[in-house]
Amino acid sequence: MKKTWCIIAVLLMGCTAATPAPTQTPWIITATPARSATATPTIYFGADTISWNDARNFIGQTKTVCGNVVRTTYAENTTGQPTYLDVGRAYPDSTRLSVVIWGNQRANFPTPPETMYRNKTICVQGTIKTYQGVAQIEVRTPAQIEIK
Repeated sequence: MKKTWCIIAVLLMGCTAATPAPTQTPWIITATPARSATATPTIYFGADTISWNDARNFIGQTKTVCGNVVRTTYAENTTGQPTYLDVGRAYPDSTRLSVVIWGNQRANFPTPPETMYRNKTICVQGTIKTYQGVAQIEVRTPAQIEIK
């Protein structure tokens, strides 16, 4: 019973003890802080991937970037007829990752990309560039995108 009260006291009041000497075995207590409702979690898929919100740190590099597709748009009446997959955050948020599939590449996809990837968690491989301050990857084939 005494140990239980001690652990509860440490959790409630915190621990201010100095680092123990190497010969001592300290108790390790970890706690996960509550997430804010507005916080966007980082998704971790493995050592060879990065999260969508880290993409802007790898401009000019070829990486596999993962995240949730929160908005899709086929801009049929725009030059180049691009399809946009907004990952992590929706347009116009400049912190999003924008996956672009140009109109001349749409035939490579068995289903229209804006339907195929809507509301899915994906990993996309390609060279990370920027366009008007937004991290962007251009995709040519479905082999570059994996649905998780």
